[in-house]
Amino acid sequence: MYNQKIELRHLRYFAAVAQELHFSRAAEKLLIAQPALSQQIRQLERIVGARLFERNRHSVTLTNAGQVFLKEILPILEQVENAIKSAQEAHQGLVGKLSVGYFRHAPGADTFLPDVMALYRQRFPAVDIGLKEMHLQEQHNALDAQLIQIAYTIGIKDQDMATEFDIEVIQQLPIVVVCTSQHRFASQPFVLLRDLVDEPFICSSHSSAGVLYEQMIRLCGFKPHIVQEVADIPMILGLVAANVGIGLFPISPMLLHRQDVVICPLADIDITFEAFLMWRKQETSPLVEAFRDLAREVWSQQEKKVKESKEMQVG
Repeated sequence: MYNQKIELRHLRYFAAVAQELHFSRAAEKLLIAQPALSQQIRQLERIVGARLFERNRHSVTLTNAGQVFLKEILPILEQVENAIKSAQEAHQGLVGKLSVGYFRHAPGADTFLPDVMALYRQRFPAVDIGLKEMHLQEQHNALDAQLIQIAYTIGIKDQDMATEFDIEVIQQLPIVVVCTSQHRFASQPFVLLRDLVDEPFICSSHSSAGVLYEQMIRLCGFKPHIVQEVADIPMILGLVAANVGIGLFPISPMLLHRQDVVICPLADIDITFEAFLMWRKQETSPLVEAFRDLAREVWSQQEKKVKESKEMQVG
């Protein structure tokens, strides 16, 4: 059983004397007075119940008990130092585990998040970071249950912001119509809601996208004529480019970079979605703070690329 009379300082003092085999040099190394060190060693010997050093005017040597004791305590001191280092690294966000919830249909989820993940692993290689796909309500529940620490998602501006969480808006995203360059909308400066009523729509079959479409349908005031439901946004855009139907999307970098589809603004409705990060108000983890910092950095880089691309096209 652990003897509660022994303190860590006893082990440190003993190790210093054992390594120096000289009380004055050990005291100087420990930054304490030599008499105080001698007193602590005598106290340790009383607790152990054995002499640990043989002392005379000319030398200090370890007894047999002292040699055994030194062999046993050195790993303990090393483990304590490692524990201190690990705690400091955890406090600095250099080690640990970070779980990120994401909504797969949030704009840039397949480009923005991978870039953030790559940069995070580069800057913090000892952090175990993982993604979990979930829709908005699942993210709320997972944050409450501390199953995830931060989420990347999308919602309608001023409507889907949960007051029990802190958020940081990454991008504001107006709803636009997406069609092929051969579509009649492509040559129009804008599109009216009534023009969409009989149009064939392509949408996502994924259950998490249902909430998004329900919100858009409710706000637009009509139920779209859906001709295809597919698993992901790239497939939707591919079918739009093939003139199978049109899409209704929050505008995103994925749309801006495609040359085979046309983005048509809606003139008579102002629906703005926001892509945002969300975390618990009481969250103090440096891992979450680092993720937010890197997300800002990545988004700034992506905005710069989009701006440069537009300038090149104009030039």
